[in-house]
Amino acid sequence: MGCRVSSWLLSTGLVGAAAGAAITAVSPALAIPEAQAIKKLEVIPVYVLTDDKGVPLPIPKDKALILPLYLEKAKAQSELAGLLKGNPNLKAGLVAIPLNVMNDKVSDLNKQLKDKSKPLLAPVVVNQSDRQQAVALLKAQGLTEQQINDGLSVPVFFTKPFTTITTPEGPRGVFFLSYEQLQNSLAKVPERDKLKPQVADLTAVLREIIKAPQDTYVIFPTPEYFRLVQENQAKGKPAK
Repeated sequence: MGCRVSSWLLSTGLVGAAAGAAITAVSPALAIPEAQAIKKLEVIPVYVLTDDKGVPLPIPKDKALILPLYLEKAKAQSELAGLLKGNPNLKAGLVAIPLNVMNDKVSDLNKQLKDKSKPLLAPVVVNQSDRQQAVALLKAQGLTEQQINDGLSVPVFFTKPFTTITTPEGPRGVFFLSYEQLQNSLAKVPERDKLKPQVADLTAVLREIIKAPQDTYVIFPTPEYFRLVQENQAKGKPAK
């Protein structure tokens, strides 16, 4: 992936200092390659509207082409139903793609565009309740509505100090894309009152992972990831 993330994910909805301020500053030393940090996004499947050949279907809007990336299948299905209702002859479907892979696809699709005046933008469509929880946390820290709107695109939750899990490589601080998952994790911690929920934009989280002096963090798989794994297991397919 190299530095392609800089041309899409890290430059789409760039986090402002406001939303990113909740993350503790660390050494600026580059500990892990950017590609390794982006690979952590493989546990975040996104649903994409495609034609019958599996080619993404961006929507022309103003001066850009918009390709929504849905974190929830139900939301994507609802949008697909609306699209088919308005275009009954259209053959379209949904494809689940890991976010790190989608990063490359968006970059490649932009290179293939004949009309360079209309770039392809791929916003991640988040759960509305997660967005509301994120806004509440940031407002409690004193941020204004404008600061939040400017700096928060994809909310990622964590705690201060960090909630950790044990991995084969040792303990790692955990980032959650679901506030409910964060709360479920805290329910298992005896001294959970000492862990304060925080939130930052996904772009800030990726920068933190890249800047950390060691490989210190993991991104917790989203509910859709677990659901897809169960579906594949039921079909006899190996887990990805």
